[in-house]
Amino acid sequence: MKRSIVITGLGAITALGEGADALWRAAREARSAIRGLPDGFKGASLEAFEPEKFVTQRKSLKIMARDIQLAVAAASLALEDAGAKAWAGPRDRFGVIVGSGVLNHELDELLASFQASAAPEGGVDLKRFGTDGLSALFPLWLLKYLPNMPACHISIAFNLQGVNNTITSGAAAGLQAVGEAARIIERGAADLMLAGGAESKVNPVGFSHYDVLGVLSRGAYRPFDERADGIVPGEGAGFVLLEEKEHAIRRGARIYAGVTGFGSSNSSGHAIAMRAALDDAGLGADGVDYLQASGIGIPEEDRLEAGAIEEVFDGSATRLAVSASKAVTGFTGFSAGPLDLILAARAITEQTVTPAAGLEREQKNWRLAFVKGAPRPMRVRRAMVNASGLGAQCASVVIEKS
Repeated sequence: MKRSIVITGLGAITALGEGADALWRAAREARSAIRGLPDGFKGASLEAFEPEKFVTQRKSLKIMARDIQLAVAAASLALEDAGAKAWAGPRDRFGVIVGSGVLNHELDELLASFQASAAPEGGVDLKRFGTDGLSALFPLWLLKYLPNMPACHISIAFNLQGVNNTITSGAAAGLQAVGEAARIIERGAADLMLAGGAESKVNPVGFSHYDVLGVLSRGAYRPFDERADGIVPGEGAGFVLLEEKEHAIRRGARIYAGVTGFGSSNSSGHAIAMRAALDDAGLGADGVDYLQASGIGIPEEDRLEAGAIEEVFDGSATRLAVSASKAVTGFTGFSAGPLDLILAARAITEQTVTPAAGLEREQKNWRLAFVKGAPRPMRVRRAMVNASGLGAQCASVVIEKS
């Protein structure tokens, strides 16, 4: 018999504050954390994040990039919310999967190495880098930025000895981590799984990356709006604790929602991912009440997602409540999907859908029922969450009231 999977813990760290409550309140109010930054860019950055609150071994902080610190913090909050920090079960039945990728380094860490490797005529002399530049680097520098290090540090911090994996598929990776974690519990390889993602792009390397790609917004962040012109970077982490339902009931855990469907596809596969998630959940197009869209704010990406929603939900698209949150949090990359999943789980428990922040003038030829202006109290039995971005993969997860 198929094991039922439920969400019992929510952990969020964003520029809006610590915890899922801070994220939920801001999303309800469509209140954005995006601000002007000293370097002339705009972004949603954490002003008062204190990693020491979450990392008990201070020496570990020296080999944690900011993304890793955010991941450990959000994972800690999810465990605390679920009442699972002191779980007494077998540690090899408790695992973690993280959506991650290339972690942005701090430029000042490379300054001494660059200076030692500089060529007389300008630029970098690779021979000098090999003889002098490498030795100028912090010896454990690479360990701060490997994609698997968030999962590594989480498993060490909380003694998780079960399945441990990292998914590196772009902005869908965090939501794919949730789907894969559900599969692991479903097939009996674990009883509990932490799953989510973390990313910080509010730094010179992150801004440079998006600037080179030509996707930075020059105005307000407006996903799905006819004036949308690109993304505004943010930083944050989102993690959920997934658990086998009977296990959760036995330990008296609060259940936010059940995870019933998961689908994933390539960058052009919004519709494929959504259909796969519906099929996995045993639902038709009329079986979902609300969709938390990816909505990254790049006009072509938004057009593709909106078209796919119309295609998949067909006649139901005009009654399906659609929202998007990135104008609240900024584009948080690997953590965007898990943060949206947290909002969807809260929507089910609160029976309220948050508005699509930044959306005022939707495209006239779209047939989607966006929630605009204010939160919408409504019956939410089932919700779908989408994640995608920048030509990478797509993922969809279906959750339901449990």
